[in-house]
Amino acid sequence: MAKLLLNAVRIESDPEASLTVGVQPFNRDVLEQLRTKHRQEYLFRRGGEDGSSIHSVALVDGLTRLGNSAEDHLASEAPWLLGPLTLDALLRLFTRLGREVIGWHPLRILSQQPTNLLPADSGLPDWLQRRVIFSFDTRSIRTGDKRSELLLMCGVRTTNRIEANCEALMTAGIPIEGRYVTSFHARDDERLRGAYQLAGRVTSLQGSRITLEDHGDGPSSIELADAFLENRKENLVWCAERLLGSKAAQVLNAADHTASKHLSGPGRLEHTRRMFDYLRRQDIELAPGVPLRVGPLTGSVKGSWNFASEVIKKPILVFDPSGTRTGTWNEGGLDKNGPYDQRSFTPKELRIAVVCQSAFEGQVDRFLAKFLDGLPNVKSGDRIPYEKGFIRRYALQKPKVQIFTSRGSSVAEYAAACREAIEAATNDGFEWNLAIVQIDKAFRDLPPVRNPYFSVKAAFLKQRVPVQEITLDTMNMPDGRLVYALNNMSVATYAKAGGVPWLLKSHPSVAHELVIGIGSQNISSSRLGGQERVVGITTVFSSDGRYLLENRTAAVSYDDYPHELFKSLAHSIEQVRKTDNWRSTDDVRLIFHVFKQIKDAEAEAVAKLVDNLGLSQVKYAFLHVVDDHPFSLFDETNQGVRWSGATKGALAPERGLSVVLSDSETLLCFTGSREVKLPHHGLPQPSLLKLHRKSTFRDMTYLARQAFDFSCHSWRMFTPAPLPITILYSELIARLLAGLRDVPNWDPDTMLGSIGRTRWFL
Repeated sequence: MAKLLLNAVRIESDPEASLTVGVQPFNRDVLEQLRTKHRQEYLFRRGGEDGSSIHSVALVDGLTRLGNSAEDHLASEAPWLLGPLTLDALLRLFTRLGREVIGWHPLRILSQQPTNLLPADSGLPDWLQRRVIFSFDTRSIRTGDKRSELLLMCGVRTTNRIEANCEALMTAGIPIEGRYVTSFHARDDERLRGAYQLAGRVTSLQGSRITLEDHGDGPSSIELADAFLENRKENLVWCAERLLGSKAAQVLNAADHTASKHLSGPGRLEHTRRMFDYLRRQDIELAPGVPLRVGPLTGSVKGSWNFASEVIKKPILVFDPSGTRTGTWNEGGLDKNGPYDQRSFTPKELRIAVVCQSAFEGQVDRFLAKFLDGLPNVKSGDRIPYEKGFIRRYALQKPKVQIFTSRGSSVAEYAAACREAIEAATNDGFEWNLAIVQIDKAFRDLPPVRNPYFSVKAAFLKQRVPVQEITLDTMNMPDGRLVYALNNMSVATYAKAGGVPWLLKSHPSVAHELVIGIGSQNISSSRLGGQERVVGITTVFSSDGRYLLENRTAAVSYDDYPHELFKSLAHSIEQVRKTDNWRSTDDVRLIFHVFKQIKDAEAEAVAKLVDNLGLSQVKYAFLHVVDDHPFSLFDETNQGVRWSGATKGALAPERGLSVVLSDSETLLCFTGSREVKLPHHGLPQPSLLKLHRKSTFRDMTYLARQAFDFSCHSWRMFTPAPLPITILYSELIARLLAGLRDVPNWDPDTMLGSIGRTRWFL
């Protein structure tokens, strides 16, 4: 039985302790002036039910209240005040102790133990570091009896630091041309370490100054002594390689190994326990006469865990239109029953164009035989993972395959082979159903304009042909590992070709239901300069997981984005409404999965959109799938999974665990210990599902179970997805569109045609 812990403690206060709060009318400029003038003397925050007031609390004994009037609140009944007071009290504590505070909201503290994770005997200078940091944040939650309680969370992560300026880097022989640099600025609050601000990309050196491009509104040059490389891992690696040469890889791997211990489940939990134990030993006041009391780690003692939880069951998958062939295992269900649409899928005899480098044609030919016909002699335990192969698993006939070779690995040479394939189809009067393209693994590190894969994908998509990539490294895997890569490739390839491998079992409902993923693609020619635009991307699914369509907005400014997005949504919903013949009196439910929090104005725009559809019985929910939040979950009974002589996912809760924090927030584990790819990937973080307050459908249990079902429904691979496919597919589309837009002669309107309605992005 699981023993669950949260990286949080309850903030407890004396039930008799009272806070005197000064109140004055809200004005943004006045609020900033007060904070600047009275920093460390008073805490100021915007307050009142409608945000129309400035609230102030004295932090030093003997100070009078500030404001036109005063209110007295019991500290135990004012979590809206306890939260900021707690973080400010911790800031005062760590400042007094001389600890380095590197961020605020959340409060981030540099760890003293451990210090630098780079090996002490590595030969690297002290200004190159990888460090552990603690982050603190608070959340007010409502318990089952509707009481408000305040939680303080402690997070553990690592950060990279390059403390030497560019003058020192150049002296050490580290070139900086072509890299982005920052400038260092002190903060208004002297208790916080200064911040690095992006300055631009280095183009040349002129004496003691750096000339910059992509500098936005900032200066076009900067002094070497005032410039710092960005604190990014690739820059830390760059410096280490320049300083250590071939020895750098060993040093960096050692640092990664050390970091993985701190970021593993046991490491994070130990750090969290020790930090809260340390805080309990300190004499900390929220305000004069109001002590900060830190409760036990949530779940560690009896009565400290008050959250409802469940492990959501795997969804039932359907492998035929009658709904009689079902199962919870996608791969096993396919091998036993065949795909959902095996009777209607056409054409049964696929035409497949293969593009590869001529030097590897024989290896590609041998690989294709394995992919199409299977590996019936390769066992894994008691089963044969890829026994049937692509043809028999998906009830197809032997395809017509033709190989077109590229002389080399350049864009031009791949493009020539692609043109040959397209011309062959045109001359013989047929269309390719699929293209398989052999690529080098190194292509993935190339910018899209120099990446042969994007060039070939763009050319085939213009001809309405989906593309499946395969690397030489994958093709040359031992057969014992290759079977798993072939499994994943087979399901993605069948879906790209228009097939439906399986669907989710529908639950009886009186309502038409659409589940809509909303993603976005940012378009900018640079990081600091140029006008940034955004494209809204929506993927629309029926409640059984049937992929209906994808739509997107034009590239517009951020100000115009909400209008364009909801215009696109209206078009998508209207399309489905006409296709499925909805009546105006039918019950309709619209579930939106979003990666970015919907604003009130955007939620109101949906309400208006619904009114304009002429449907009288519509409910909708905006479910924000949050990946950046302060919560971590542990299961002390999970010892992890053995993997290549190591253990991965120790203390990770079971995949599918949901923990209800309130009536609008639920933690959901999309990844368990078995789904962690490698031991050094550490403890998987749950996602926070947050329901927008203007949602009219508010059954969070239903919404969490549905989100989990959609994470089990990816046709990209057989393993569960780390997110609901509503969002995952939108992000895949955005990523590929970002690459395609840099391909010469690419026409984005290509995706408005029939190819844009397929799963081309898998």
